Amino acid sequence: MKTINEKQIGESLRRAARDLTPGDAGALWDMPVERAGEDAWFLEGSRGRRAGMRPLFWAASLAAACLAVFLISWNLFYRTMDAMVYLDVNPSLSLEVSRTGRVLAAEAQNPDGETILGDMDLRGTQVQVAVNALLGSMYRGGYLSAGRDAVLISVEGRNEERARYLQQTLSEEAGQTLDALMGGGVILSQQVDADADMEDLAEDYGISPGKAAVISRLKAMDPSLEIRDLAGMPMADLIRLCLSEGIDPSGILGEDGELRGELASYREDLEDRDDPDGL
Repeated sequence: MKTINEKQIGESLRRAARDLTPGDAGALWDMPVERAGEDAWFLEGSRGRRAGMRPLFWAASLAAACLAVFLISWNLFYRTMDAMVYLDVNPSLSLEVSRTGRVLAAEAQNPDGETILGDMDLRGTQVQVAVNALLGSMYRGGYLSAGRDAVLISVEGRNEERARYLQQTLSEEAGQTLDALMGGGVILSQQVDADADMEDLAEDYGISPGKAAVISRLKAMDPSLEIRDLAGMPMADLIRLCLSEGIDPSGILGEDGELRGELASYREDLEDRDDPDGL
């Protein structure tokens, strides 16, 4: 994930301070200073005021410099990406999130994600509101329904503590949203630290790095599985696959992974497949 670190922030502030002084300031400091004659044209009518004007000038300059530094610091703090939130059902989407929890940008990873995002402009909204809006759009579009009610939420953040808090908050909010929309659902949540291979896998198959991490773990558990097939499965089908292979679905999440909701309906589906006549 591309972020601005403390060193880059410091450099930005130093550049801003340099920009407040003329480019030839060094030459100006080295120039000899000579006392002007009292008949110089630029001193006419100024005697008795020069001493009072000088403090005002420097005070105004200092205030301008402080304001510029404050504005740059404010912009970096409130508008710098602090975390990425990935949302996968079958549609895959990503949200860039600031440290204050507001969405800086939203992007679809596949055509289904583009359909869900539509013309929604989520910039500036709280990330919880944005996720709920996307889940509502998925529900209206038929991507979420009974039997297809599994959502994967992945968080990649600069700060582990903030990322964990964001993961838990979004998981709880999403669970409440699914309860309101259709009486329940399964929420899988995790933290990820996407490396180059994971990002390449996500780009190749039109999924988020969060789902790429999940299918990579599942592939490691069962090498006979094909990455292409796993990438094309909605999260609900990945859960069914795990259960059919005797794999705990929470095991395909990272160390901080969490599964919310009941899997009873998924197990019933598998039992019906194994015994279609009810014998």
